[in-house]
Amino acid sequence: MKFFRLRILTPKGAAYDAEVRSAVLLTEDGKIGFLPDREECLLEVMSGELRFRDAKGNELCFETESGIARMQGKELTLLCQAAYPKEQADQMKEARLQELSEEKRRRERSLAEYKLTRVNLMRQFDKLKRTSRQK
Repeated sequence: MKFFRLRILTPKGAAYDAEVRSAVLLTEDGKIGFLPDREECLLEVMSGELRFRDAKGNELCFETESGIARMQGKELTLLCQAAYPKEQADQMKEARLQELSEEKRRRERSLAEYKLTRVNLMRQFDKLKRTSRQK
């Protein structure tokens, strides 16, 4: 039986890295399958399911966010923002939503602090101009 290496990489590290028999990804044009001797390609991957058979023949399923897949030689590499086993999908989605929500709050706080600092700086410049005119 022939195999190829499947690597699922996210900003947090490798979500999966092992030998597999086959894989199916979701693209804009629909589902695309991969077998060990597939021609080299580079594809944009949509958010959704990634199904594959591991070296033992077990079917596994990951939920992935959009990204890029590259088949080169006997290696399929998927680069995406997040990927997690289907069984953990609900928990991980909730954690990801909380992360995004917290990031949004940090940006809003940062913008508010920037505006407040800018107003205070303008007041200080105005005060400095008035004192320099009085001298």
